[in-house]
Amino acid sequence: MRRIILAAIVVGAVLVSATAASASRHHARIRLAVVPLQTAQLGPAGASLALNYGSGSISNDGSGFVSIVASIPASARSGSASHGPLGGYALDYGDPYTGSAGVTEIRSSVEEYRTRPDARKALRSYRLLDQFEKIFLGSPAAPVTLKRVKPFPVGQARFGYLITRAAPNLNPLVMLDEQVAAGRFVLDLTVTAGSATAAERVAPHLLRKLHRRLQLMLGGHLSTVKPPKLPPEPTSGQAPGGPDLSTLILQPTDVGQSHAVNLFQGYDAGPPALSDFLMILQPAGTYDELVQQIGWWPTATEATYGETYGGGNPFSLLFAILGGAATPVDLSAVGDGATGYLINDSGQSEALVTLTNGQAGESIFASSNSTLQASDVQSLAQAAANRLDAGLP
Repeated sequence: MRRIILAAIVVGAVLVSATAASASRHHARIRLAVVPLQTAQLGPAGASLALNYGSGSISNDGSGFVSIVASIPASARSGSASHGPLGGYALDYGDPYTGSAGVTEIRSSVEEYRTRPDARKALRSYRLLDQFEKIFLGSPAAPVTLKRVKPFPVGQARFGYLITRAAPNLNPLVMLDEQVAAGRFVLDLTVTAGSATAAERVAPHLLRKLHRRLQLMLGGHLSTVKPPKLPPEPTSGQAPGGPDLSTLILQPTDVGQSHAVNLFQGYDAGPPALSDFLMILQPAGTYDELVQQIGWWPTATEATYGETYGGGNPFSLLFAILGGAATPVDLSAVGDGATGYLINDSGQSEALVTLTNGQAGESIFASSNSTLQASDVQSLAQAAANRLDAGLP
């Protein structure tokens, strides 16, 4: 669920995959997979970080901001399909939702283009997409700020942004994204941490290493290096030892609907959550549509950070598209760390609710053509909390 709306934006993924696969056959000597940083290059800040599912060929990579841009059709990015990437590879270590004040995730990648101008054009596209992070990543509970930074001077062109999400009573989630055009290649390094200081401390050193590995690969000096074994693709379903999330969802009667109409529900893969469940109800009594996502996380801390900084993001994108200011709703009486927001704008109302209980976390988005009140959001949150609490041991 965390990528549903973004996936709708990047419907050109198949076109790019086909272009990259075709071109890679003509560039067999280029070993892109050995360029991204491995554990041995991450230093003390990243030595304990595990390789995660967002690693591998960028053309097949469904995670991370770089892959979202790479999925946009080349013709839309550069005016011609011939300007698209010939291939790319990423290695992603860590989990951004551990709550640590230090470095929590390091992602590095390389993309190959046909010409130097194509690489420069791609870099300009990435710069533009980074500026949209406020929409992609922001939420009413954790607004986003962007700050331009100067990366270490490697390559021929470069840019960087410090992207900070900050929620009350939690460490911020800081992403330092630096990208470089080096010849026909684009390098990307993203360091995620619980503070700007932690990210800024390690990024220059890692970017130099990433650029150096590209030069070594082109010079034939990494011929004996093997890329790390990738973790298995995530699967959907109930987590081992976890609850059946389908028993925790709202029922039609909870929102004043006597029966289910156009009801969809099912498990989805949503790492780093161990299990993820999605339900869509339309109509939904008081609401015209209701979408509920429930995740089972490795720890209670990850549930809190994941739902605050990640779980509500697809819904937050809808908030941004629909416009209007999000008004906080007091849900302190609900418990379960509940937060709620309401938008009433031009005859359309939207509500966003998040809840956590131990390792369980959920986000609810509801919309109505009638004007919603704060009491509607409170009733929705209470019904969801009742279901969540009753279904957990």
